[in-house]
Amino acid sequence: MRARAGGALVLERSLAVRLRPAAGRVLRRAGRWRELAGHWQLLTLLLIGALVRALFMVAFSPALFFPDSWGYITSAFAHGFLGLSLRWPVGYALLIRLLTLPGRSIIELIAAQHLVGLGCGVAIYAVLLRGGLSRWAAAAAASLVLLDGYAITLEQYVMSDTFASATMLGALLALAWGRVGARTPLSGRAAAVSGLLFAAAVLQREAALFIFPVMLAYLVWVRARWTRLAVFLACAAIPLLGYASLVDQKYDVFGLGAASGWTLYGRVASFADCRDFTVSAAARPLCETAAQRAAHPSAPDWYIWGPSPAVRLFKPASESVAQSAATNALLDSFARQAILSQPLRMASVTIADFLRYLTPGVMPYANPVSATSLPVRLRRETIRRGLIRRYLPGMRPRINPPAALLRAYRSRIHLPRPVLALLALASVGALALRAPARREVLLFSGAALLLLLGTAATGGFSLRYLLPAVAPLAIGGALAGAQLRGAWRARGDR
Repeated sequence: MRARAGGALVLERSLAVRLRPAAGRVLRRAGRWRELAGHWQLLTLLLIGALVRALFMVAFSPALFFPDSWGYITSAFAHGFLGLSLRWPVGYALLIRLLTLPGRSIIELIAAQHLVGLGCGVAIYAVLLRGGLSRWAAAAAASLVLLDGYAITLEQYVMSDTFASATMLGALLALAWGRVGARTPLSGRAAAVSGLLFAAAVLQREAALFIFPVMLAYLVWVRARWTRLAVFLACAAIPLLGYASLVDQKYDVFGLGAASGWTLYGRVASFADCRDFTVSAAARPLCETAAQRAAHPSAPDWYIWGPSPAVRLFKPASESVAQSAATNALLDSFARQAILSQPLRMASVTIADFLRYLTPGVMPYANPVSATSLPVRLRRETIRRGLIRRYLPGMRPRINPPAALLRAYRSRIHLPRPVLALLALASVGALALRAPARREVLLFSGAALLLLLGTAATGGFSLRYLLPAVAPLAIGGALAGAQLRGAWRARGDR
């Protein structure tokens, strides 16, 4: 009996030793699942957001196209590997080239854009949890991106905005991640990553340049070492200067493109009074009387793309490269003279368009045919059959039955602009009251608001220009709201 008992004890111990690692793995996995299930609010939002995005891909197959889309596609495929565009930086065209390999399938590109949209929502949630917010509050902020019908619509378009927005957000997060909830000094690696991501964002959309002053102010405010500051500046400047040199070599224009003159002309043409400054003979046809302005739309987009005096005079669709560069220089000079002669008028239209971004119900010019709209049928002006045959053979754009449901979703589940206004006001309050996280509030909310102000000063008001500012403003405003709430509770306790 003793022998049997002893043998049983030995067998039991042997089994326990053998099973202990397996039991530990099971317990660790169970712990991970429990931890993951604790974030059910985010998981629910991700599930809904992924489902809606999948329906978009089914309804508008394989993608939606804006007139700009064909310029990006031409830049991506018209040359041996990649061509420098006169109008747009090369970053998004490069992504198109890489994400459609090996068979030039646009579906992979659009799927990647939808995944990037979901990833931005996860990033918002993660950084706000790190900043001490509750899971409910972090999920609510993330929903502004995960469920927004305008953002999901833009993700379905072959347009640079989604990747550029995510890259800008990544540049801001690289600077602030170590300081949110921890106050860790900025590392050289983080400074380098932030600078490179900033440069990548600019090479996708030039408007990303507007966030640079806030990033620089943040580095100075947190007293980053001069070596870290130098690393950030070098990583941000070297790619941009190198690219500008390539553009200068090809087009004789030192910059990221040769369209800034058209952009500024579109901004000032609605108020430029040629009686207040000297106008060259070549630019004289650009001048309009008050009666002429009253007879057509005053939006910047109309002056750039509609039958405006500049479009009738220069016919940009048929210009050569040399003519395009000369036209851009003339329009740039005309616009700068108008701004210098009427600075108050320029400030007035800029502030008016900036406030429209935060005003509920205000819609931009030509919104039904914008890159945040959903077409009822395929429009001829957005489907270039010749370019499809040349660069995307076999692609058949079509609209399928879920489209009506998604148009209803887009019209009802979209960005609540009063919420953005509240987030902006909370950010200003946190800065005024010197909240502990005010530096990070300045970085995220300041970048978002400066981005909106910059686009209002150059491109006017468009829902497409609003969307890149949503993620950073959601982070900065939510951090500010939590700080203000904590200060209010502390005051009540006292």
